[in-house]
Amino acid sequence: MKRRDFLKSMAAMVGWFAVGCMPAKESAKEAPKETDRRGCYHILLLSDLHLPVRSKKFPGQAEQADVWQKKQRLLETVNAWGDVDEAALLGDLAARYGSESEFHAADEYLGSLKFPYYAVAGNHDYAYKDEPRINSKGKEKMVPGTLEEKKAKLAAFQKRYKQPGLYYARSVGDCRLLYLVPDACGTYVEFSSEQLDWLKREIAAHKNGPVFFFCHAPLMGTLRTYGKKINTPDFTAQPSEALAEILADVPPGSLWISGHTHTPPTNDSYADDSVNRVHRNLVNIHNPTIDASHIYTNSLFLYKDRAVVRTYDHNEDRWLAGLDRTFPFVGA
Repeated sequence: MKRRDFLKSMAAMVGWFAVGCMPAKESAKEAPKETDRRGCYHILLLSDLHLPVRSKKFPGQAEQADVWQKKQRLLETVNAWGDVDEAALLGDLAARYGSESEFHAADEYLGSLKFPYYAVAGNHDYAYKDEPRINSKGKEKMVPGTLEEKKAKLAAFQKRYKQPGLYYARSVGDCRLLYLVPDACGTYVEFSSEQLDWLKREIAAHKNGPVFFFCHAPLMGTLRTYGKKINTPDFTAQPSEALAEILADVPPGSLWISGHTHTPPTNDSYADDSVNRVHRNLVNIHNPTIDASHIYTNSLFLYKDRAVVRTYDHNEDRWLAGLDRTFPFVGA
């Protein structure tokens, strides 16, 4: 979590209903003006940054240079909008191993953002040893860390991003924002019994507005099974049955906001309410990786009575209006 602009962010939270923002206009060159602001709070969603670049995914230098250039252009675009109040980083900030060199690249990159950010850890931020194993064919293979190594990396992540705890909560207006971490250190995104108990208490104590869960992995069954890893324990938040029971009591308009699967807007279940909806009051919002040749991001706009999710195409510099989604806070 970044604190450089903490006081500015707190002031914005206090007055966001009175000042707020509108979703940015259709062109990135037409960022919202102060006079365009209409009582909402803009949270930019960034997932699976994989900084600096995944060399295994993009082995050629030209490919890596292209992806890196597009990541830099993303920074220029979102900073130019001028209406972003904060960002949520949904895990996998590090390229592959969660090494210091990868996090140094992440620190350099995130240091260019002109607004505060709040982070959760993904599997590539903590789950592996710093050095890969080289197999008989000369290829790199990630090696899982020991339990002690995983816990040490999670503690380092918490310290690096100045988080009040491994998992933590804050409020924006009547909205409760929960930031979750795979603290059980078992499967990729598995929660401890202590964190599950904390989730129960948070949900029970917050009934006057929606709850937004920021987590690296999605909930089970919220995508079509378009690949062999989708809707498997390693690619969904665990333990799934316990989570389903806990999340049954969330208020209307609540959202589970995730990455991990790298699902792009071109996938037919990316923004399909019939698939993404967990139950009457909860929908899973999937976010694509920005470590790609075609980059998209989602933005979450919080109003008094609803949340609006919009998708931006950074290659074409335009909002994908057909993917706009609205989630009322009261009724259903």
